Amino acid sequence: MTIAQALTLAVTHLRDSCSQPRFEAELLLSYHLNKERLYLHIHEDELVENIEKFQALVDRRKAHEPYEYITQRASFYDIALIVSSGVLIPRPETELLVDRVASIIKREKIEEIVEIGVGSGAISIILARKFPHLHITATDISEDALAIASQNVQEFGLQEQITLLQSNLMDKVTTKPQLVVSNPPYIARDFKLEKNVNDYEPHTALFGGEVGDELLHKIIDDVQSRGVKWLACEMGYDQKASMQSYLNALSIDFSEFYQDFSSFDRGFIVKF
Repeated sequence: MTIAQALTLAVTHLRDSCSQPRFEAELLLSYHLNKERLYLHIHEDELVENIEKFQALVDRRKAHEPYEYITQRASFYDIALIVSSGVLIPRPETELLVDRVASIIKREKIEEIVEIGVGSGAISIILARKFPHLHITATDISEDALAIASQNVQEFGLQEQITLLQSNLMDKVTTKPQLVVSNPPYIARDFKLEKNVNDYEPHTALFGGEVGDELLHKIIDDVQSRGVKWLACEMGYDQKASMQSYLNALSIDFSEFYQDFSSFDRGFIVKF
């Protein structure tokens, strides 16, 4: 089977499982051949070796398994991270959280931070790369997530800057950070997710409780009780009102909310 024929067949299989079947077919075949997508267009008549393995990849995507888990790589900012089914796939929206945290670190000359819920390590790794002086204690309750984060930290040579710690929130943190950042689980338990998310991504990294914002409240309380000055969190698109109400009842200097690329409310910054 030629490259052109393989792509045509893959598109047919992927039409019901993804919004860009041709694009994803090309991504999968590029991954299978270990070639750039441009190669596929220049060599359409070339035969595909191990076509059964490519078809197996297509079948996995047809069953709604995320592309990132199939290839075990996810793009975030300017890097590619190792991912597996034990960690949440980093989203582009979280890059906005990183940008806001980076501006605070630069302006306030912050040297010690904590990330709650490190997952694949995306946030901590980007921040460590941006600020070589920064030390980060990154926690997660999941052994699977910490194992993946450890691989990514080592791949980028950031072992001296990032300390990984198995902990529920900051229970086992002994450092005194100036800032805490988190993209915690914040989805309500009964919210209906897309099949590729619900069936494959870890629920412990998705659902924040019955309402969804319970974990956010715990993080705020914990950060404030420890005397940390800054907190930056991602949140659900429908949680601004509840989070603003919760923050209004506390003694804080100020809070601000920001929106994502689709103009949905997506996170907040608090100065205690």
